Amino acid sequence: MKPLRLRVSSAALVLATCLGSAIPARAATPQPVYAPTNGFPDPSVLSNNGQFYGMATGSLVPSAQGTIASGPWTAQGPALTSKPAWATGGGMWAPDLERISANEWVLYFAAPVAGLDSGQRCIGAATASTPLGPFTPVAGGPLVCPGGADTPTADDTVPNRPIATAGVIDPSGFEDSDGTRYLLYKTQQLPSSLRIVRLNAAGTHVLSGATSRQLSRSDRIVENPVLVKRGGAYILFASRGPYNKCSYETIWMRASSLAANAFNTATQHTLLTPASTEGVCGPGGGDIAAALDGGQRLFFHGWLCGSSPCPSGFDAQSDTGGRRGMYVGVLGWSASNDPVVNLFLNPGD
Repeated sequence: MKPLRLRVSSAALVLATCLGSAIPARAATPQPVYAPTNGFPDPSVLSNNGQFYGMATGSLVPSAQGTIASGPWTAQGPALTSKPAWATGGGMWAPDLERISANEWVLYFAAPVAGLDSGQRCIGAATASTPLGPFTPVAGGPLVCPGGADTPTADDTVPNRPIATAGVIDPSGFEDSDGTRYLLYKTQQLPSSLRIVRLNAAGTHVLSGATSRQLSRSDRIVENPVLVKRGGAYILFASRGPYNKCSYETIWMRASSLAANAFNTATQHTLLTPASTEGVCGPGGGDIAAALDGGQRLFFHGWLCGSSPCPSGFDAQSDTGGRRGMYVGVLGWSASNDPVVNLFLNPGD
C-alpha cells in the first residue's frame, strides 16, 4: 500500500484529521489533481486494492484511475457499454460508483428519457465485475423515474413545482451500518427535494414494496446528496446554489435518523466555499472516498478557465471556455463529529 506524500508532518496530519483545527488551509489556491480537456465534473470516487477509481458526468460516463488521491490520474474511457434502452440522447449526469462485493460493482447515473419534458431525467443502474467496467445497463426500465410503473412515483411529487412530474438526478448509494442499501437522489426544479429509497441487496432495484421519502426540502438549489454515518448520527453532504457559478458550494447537515423530513430543520453548515478553498470557483459536486492511509478524502470539482480558477463573476451558461477540474481535500472530523477540511492536496502530494 503506497503511502500518501503530504507536505506536513505525520503528527500534524493526524491532529488535523482528528481534531479539524491543527493546520490552516494553504495560502495558495489548491490545484486540481485531474483536469482533462473536457473536464471531470461531478466526480464519484472509490478506492480499491490500493488504487482510486473515478467517474464523471459525460457521454457514457467518462472514467479515470489514480495511483493515489493526488494522482497521477489517467483517463480510462467510457464506463458504460451503451446507454440503456429507455434513455434518449444526451450525457449521463452525476454518476455514482458503488462496491457491492469484490466482484460486484454498480454504477448509478441520470439520463434523459422519452416521455418527460425536455431536460428532465431518470436514474438508471449498470453492473460490472470490476470498478472500471465495462458496465452493462440493468435490463428493464429506469431504477427511479417519475411516472414509471415500478418506481415510487407518488412520493416524488413535490408541491408547487412548475412541472409536477419533473425528473430525478444526482443518484448516490448508501449502505447503512446494518447492511441495508439505499439510493439518495434529487428531484429536478425548485423547490429542491432530496429523497431516499431502499434498494435490494444487489443495489440494482428498488426493494419490492418500498416507497421513497423526502429527507429535506429547500427553496434554494440543494443537490448532489452524499450520506455517511458518524457518531450514531447521519451526516448529509450536498451542494448548494447554481452549479454554473462560482458561488456553488458544499454544505453538510446532521440528523439522528433517516425518517421522512429528517433533515428539514437541520442547520445547513458550509464546508467548502470559494473563500475557504482560497479561490476555487464553485467547489461542489463532491464525493467521499476512503484514503490509502485509513483516513478519508473529499473529491470535488471547480470551474477552470485555462489552468486557473475562473473569475468570481463566471457563469458557465453565458461564458465560454470553462471546464470543471477535480480537486481533493483531506476530510477530518472534530471532537463533536463535525466534518472539516483543513488541507487540500495538489498534484504529486
